[in-house]
Amino acid sequence: MFIPVAENFQPFDRKAREIFNLNPRSIENFLNEIQKRGFKYIDLNPGPIKKDKEKIIKFFVSAINNFPELSFFIDSTDPDIIEIAIKNSVRKPIINSFSLEKHKLKNILPLAQKYDCHMVGLVMADGCVPVTLEDKILMAEQMIIEAEKAGVGKERIILDPIIAPLGWEDGLKANHSNLDFIKEGRNIFGEEIRFMVGLSNLTTRAAYGTSKSYFQHIFISLLWQARIDFIMLDAFNEEILKTVRFLNLFESDGVFSFAEFSS
Repeated sequence: MFIPVAENFQPFDRKAREIFNLNPRSIENFLNEIQKRGFKYIDLNPGPIKKDKEKIIKFFVSAINNFPELSFFIDSTDPDIIEIAIKNSVRKPIINSFSLEKHKLKNILPLAQKYDCHMVGLVMADGCVPVTLEDKILMAEQMIIEAEKAGVGKERIILDPIIAPLGWEDGLKANHSNLDFIKEGRNIFGEEIRFMVGLSNLTTRAAYGTSKSYFQHIFISLLWQARIDFIMLDAFNEEILKTVRFLNLFESDGVFSFAEFSS
């Protein structure tokens, strides 16, 4: 079964607004609610911070430290923010992320080796996200080579082929390639490689009146069949959580009850 990762710890999420005012009670309530919903991982995306980086990141990380069963991804393009988070966490975070972009290879990838962290690899280079399966494989192979040159073994890499918005011209084609990439990835790169996607990339808030959840439900099931390891999703979307619970129950051969899914 895949591990759901709460995507909500970021400045534009309505559930997290008070957190970014550095309100201790708000962040405690927020993280408690995330944990109550069954999440063991959260993506900490502080956004761009121009001043007081250390104060702000220490505040966020110390709050997460108070929840022993909650681990986190540190999601930033700023190596200073990532390093502050690592240094102040009692549990090593997963770095999110590196790619073949030059500044990430130079400034972020070495942090995984320096602090012995696992890290997400976005399959992209200089703003270019490959569409075909063949191009994704070639780019991922180059990323693995760069990571191993930096002292980061495959067992510490989580590849993210990057879900494409369905509204893009090649959206369907790219996402078909993403599913094939995940399905075939372990045979190509080795069993130790893991895979992750961010589900919210699939749609905007609504698509011509159709709720984004409609498409996300379907795609979660396809990702589950592909043996995805992590899916980043909205922890406060009750319908999506029902889908996750059902797949978890289905995989465990547990006892089904309509009552559990009727609320």
